[in-house]
Amino acid sequence: MKNLMMPVLVIVPLTVGALWVLTGSKSETQAALPGAEAEAVETVPRVVGTGPFVAPMACDDPLVCVVQNHVDLKVGPGIADSACGGRTYDEHQGVDFRILDLPTMLKGVPVVAVADGEVIGTRDGEYDGAWLAAGRDAVEDRDCGNGVSIRHDDGHVTQVCHLRRGSVLVETGERVTQGQRIASVGMSGRAEFPHVHLSVTKDDARIDPFTGRAIGKGCGASVAEGGLWSGTVPDHWQAGAGPFIFKSGFTNAPVTMATVERAPADPTAASASMVFYARAVGLREGDVERIELTGPDGFDPVGSVGEPLARDKAQIMRFVGRPAEDKTPLPVGEYHGRYQILRGGEPVLDISRRFVLR
Repeated sequence: MKNLMMPVLVIVPLTVGALWVLTGSKSETQAALPGAEAEAVETVPRVVGTGPFVAPMACDDPLVCVVQNHVDLKVGPGIADSACGGRTYDEHQGVDFRILDLPTMLKGVPVVAVADGEVIGTRDGEYDGAWLAAGRDAVEDRDCGNGVSIRHDDGHVTQVCHLRRGSVLVETGERVTQGQRIASVGMSGRAEFPHVHLSVTKDDARIDPFTGRAIGKGCGASVAEGGLWSGTVPDHWQAGAGPFIFKSGFTNAPVTMATVERAPADPTAASASMVFYARAVGLREGDVERIELTGPDGFDPVGSVGEPLARDKAQIMRFVGRPAEDKTPLPVGEYHGRYQILRGGEPVLDISRRFVLR
């Protein structure tokens, strides 16, 4: 087959060793937002909160952090995020603040206390990536992985999960202040990607920080009031935000979600294939994806258009590519990749990337 038009939706497990084997890629983008190369037709109203909490990690810049999954506010079957939509999954009881990829995690991304309080529990020593490497048995009843629990002065209790092994900086009984570094972002416990899972409890009820409501007490209206957040709530945190491209680039072979979490190698003239990939966050039911790759003379364009999505997607990854012809080198010159998300037939995200093969 000459075409490499294989959409990938499933994360392929990593081995623990492979988690740390990282290759460089000058062709990668950090992430992309609607702007000069990416046009969005929809915006989310900005809100200002007066609550007690800051984010558990720096997440003002959507190029480096997005909220991928919200609390599921619906009891029983079915889901409802803070805006009564589908940016969550069944029985998800926290908010996932995700970072770009594993190389970013390895640089060390601080996790902070969301408010003043007392540390009431910690765990460290769990391996990052263990669940993907060895399955459910590797984490048993330790889905949170490495974590820190804090009882705050107003009665809320927060827990941050999936912290990086060896990064926890606080001990049980210690007082912490809002914004104090307590650990680093990791991938321990039941985690498919590097992120911080923040859960909030008060009076034994699990609370959604975007609405201030307990699970089962409805969704929607309180979002405009800022929930438990302090100050301006960034647009890209909100359940209705997006879609975003949260990494894209060119590489030399078909990719999986797991390899995109690392740093896929750059193509060279001797590579067996030229591949363009894009990972998107925050798609909705009915969205249509379009991806294409073009190149210099001697490289036949290739692309695909997907079927309308059957449901909302917290994240998705597509790639398209072509092998070198008859074992001859790939043509040198400029390659162009384009990825679009169409909603109601109109583009809500349209990004283009270029790579020069010399």
